[in-house]
Amino acid sequence: MPLVWVLHVAYLWIPVHLVLRALASVGWVSSSTASHALAVGAIGGLIIGMMTRTARGHTARPLRADGFDTACYVLVLLAGIVRVLLPWAVPRLITEALLASAALWSAGFALYALRYWSFLIRPRLDGRPG
Repeated sequence: MPLVWVLHVAYLWIPVHLVLRALASVGWVSSSTASHALAVGAIGGLIIGMMTRTARGHTARPLRADGFDTACYVLVLLAGIVRVLLPWAVPRLITEALLASAALWSAGFALYALRYWSFLIRPRLDGRPG
């Protein structure tokens, strides 16, 4: 169930961040790598996961992720992977990794905005307030 696994995957970025933060303290990785694991991976993943869940709940839609939701999740997850792993594996590609990660992250949230705009500007499906 993608509506739940996206949150678990996002939480997994927290220990990744902590390990990278420890490695950064001894100079093995950049501290920005650790920060981006937290910001792009954990925070980005949790935000997109909760945005889809709450938008569905507050518009009386089923709490089931569809293909659009899953695509949003995958794009944000890939943004974290590209931003953290690519510069570590191939340091000369840091600029390309940053740009690709930004494009993936933006695409994930843009897809959310396109998909949910019509849901969020209309009344709930069940006619109740909220």
